[in-house]
Amino acid sequence: MRSWLIVMFLFLARSNYVKLPSENWTSAKTSLLLPLEDSSRCCNIQTMPKGNKEILSQLREKIEEAILPLITSDYVFWGLPYYDNPGDTLIWEGGLNLFRKCKFKCVGTCGWNNYRHVPLKKDTVILIIGGGFFGDVWRKAWDNVMDTITLYPDNPIVILPQSIHYNDTRIATEDASRLSVLKHLTICTRDSSSFQFARDYFQNQILLCPDLAFYCDVAKLLRYSIPEKERILFLKRNDKEQPAIIPDVKGGNVDYRDWPIMEGKFSFPDRVLSRIIHDLTRMNVNHKLDCVIAAIYKHFKKNVTIKDAVGFISAYRIVYTTRLHVMILSFLLNKEIYIVDNSYGKVSGCYKAWLSDCKTVHLIDE
Repeated sequence: MRSWLIVMFLFLARSNYVKLPSENWTSAKTSLLLPLEDSSRCCNIQTMPKGNKEILSQLREKIEEAILPLITSDYVFWGLPYYDNPGDTLIWEGGLNLFRKCKFKCVGTCGWNNYRHVPLKKDTVILIIGGGFFGDVWRKAWDNVMDTITLYPDNPIVILPQSIHYNDTRIATEDASRLSVLKHLTICTRDSSSFQFARDYFQNQILLCPDLAFYCDVAKLLRYSIPEKERILFLKRNDKEQPAIIPDVKGGNVDYRDWPIMEGKFSFPDRVLSRIIHDLTRMNVNHKLDCVIAAIYKHFKKNVTIKDAVGFISAYRIVYTTRLHVMILSFLLNKEIYIVDNSYGKVSGCYKAWLSDCKTVHLIDE
């Protein structure tokens, strides 16, 4: 088994999908210490059209102004997407880029379903990854967060930019009561509706901030792109957030798809990494391999997921979508974008908050 893993790692390291980190990985009793990537890497936006470049620059300034002052000490970064979702992986990547501007270091990470109560200094900042799980739609992920952060009433806690949605507001009232004990909790929202909802229900500090995927390195993304073809992509989700009505796209040459990874179509490097992670997870007794699995996700799986996502989107000149991060990634890749809202207003909310002035992004509002 060990020889097989080494062979696969060397193959992937020689490919264009991944890059072996030069730093040593270090584990500790209370946390997982992983190296931050080279701080000299920047979020280059010079390749974008002037109007989009200005919009993106403003969004990144808003992100920096909202988030960086909240990181007042060494921090942990929890709830990471150790699963197959390109959108959440882009949030993770953007967060890592942002934190390079921070003078403090990351002293611990964990996956979304692998929270554990570990001793932390009271000034250690707890950062919870952003996304769309705040509420009762993706309840398990949100329960995992609440069950963990309520164990740290004295620590500064930041829930990074989220969309908030509850089908049952009684559950929101119950959640607000649970979180009211956290006097140093800041909830960041990524659209005006979520911001107002949080202010109405929750007693914690509430901020409005763009999605962290806007902080991805555009130059890195463009290196993964492939030539365009004369076809239109309609990337639509097929889960509990799918809209009731999907409009038809006039004309031919339209590919109706979801993310390939959501359709069970994995690239070869992704299949190899998934097999490695699966085998390591089976051998992971008493969390002894947590450090190794986390390192594979950060330095290998994350890059493969992003490269595959960029390669898929970049092949199209025009993109229709019901997915928020297809909108954001297509914006970063300079595509013409038409968005159809998801089931509860998440996509349109982020569009109206941050991209309504962008001439290449259009909301199909029926």
